[in-house]
Amino acid sequence: MTNETRTSKPGRRLRWLLMASLALNLAVVGVVAGAAWRFNDHKRGAGMPPPVGAMLFRDLDAETRRSLRSTAEGEHGSYKGRRRAEGDKVVELLRASPFDAMALGGMLEAQATRRHEFQRSVQAAWLDQIVAMTVGERAAYADQLEQRIQHPKRRNWRH
Repeated sequence: MTNETRTSKPGRRLRWLLMASLALNLAVVGVVAGAAWRFNDHKRGAGMPPPVGAMLFRDLDAETRRSLRSTAEGEHGSYKGRRRAEGDKVVELLRASPFDAMALGGMLEAQATRRHEFQRSVQAAWLDQIVAMTVGERAAYADQLEQRIQHPKRRNWRH
């Protein structure tokens, strides 16, 4: 065996090993990227139009939204605070001994009533805003809503 033959075989093996490693790395990156792309769409409700209530609320002027939020937050001072207090109350009622199903049901019913009242107040404020529009303004607004419903992936729609 010549010296040249001995060095070419290990070099060739190393080259094949590096190519195989690169191919494997690219395959792994492709799988990870594909999974991220696929599942990211599902998390955002891909293709789903936004809830009507959310659209109506976003379309109210900032002061009206602030006022409605403040009313909904009640004595808790923030939406987060109210939700935390409601969650704490559920946990408390679940741990109570003896368990009081009526108290838990009443608490859930009160929470549902508050949510319904907030939704009704948003709808009333939004309807007041619509009533104040001219025919042309309402038509233009209807076109914008239609676009938001038909193309839900676009973010930050503003009128």
